[in-house]
Amino acid sequence: MAGRSSINRLPPIVKAYIQKLLREDRLTLDDMLADIQRRFPNEKPPSRSALGRFKVGFDELIDKARQQREMAEAFVGAFGEDATDKTGALLVEAISTLTYQAAMGAHEKDDVTIAEVSALARAAKATMEARTLSVKERQTIEKATRERLLQEQAAELDNAVKAQGMTEDQALFWRQKFLGVKP
Repeated sequence: MAGRSSINRLPPIVKAYIQKLLREDRLTLDDMLADIQRRFPNEKPPSRSALGRFKVGFDELIDKARQQREMAEAFVGAFGEDATDKTGALLVEAISTLTYQAAMGAHEKDDVTIAEVSALARAAKATMEARTLSVKERQTIEKATRERLLQEQAAELDNAVKAQGMTEDQALFWRQKFLGVKP
């Protein structure tokens, strides 16, 4: 397994600045190195090859995030604006995928910190809670829909009973047959 990247060994402020430069994507590697040396003269800058490798990994991460966002937008467009249940389920799946990718990335590192393990554990817990909540919300919606349908059918049956002049025994028969009402 490869050692820890020299960029990951830099102080957080330097690493954050490198990530900012990579997000802006306006400088060449040589220009980035010169900028880093000017801004942080007391820090040993990364090598050009380390910066290039870091850029490749960073670009892959940004590309995956962009693809996830585009897929979510496409699905939301296909589902319509009020499709919160479906988009919520899609969001949970996307978070699950990203959490898994983060866990695999941490697994490939030689020295995973307790903070990273803790963050992954929190992300996994949140993902599982989101899945549970999504299922509970769907069940609640389904139950409410069933109850509303039964109420509407019961009201229609009551109207039919009155309109047709049915006896109480006839009305009970139809309630049992179609609404599942037990005496």
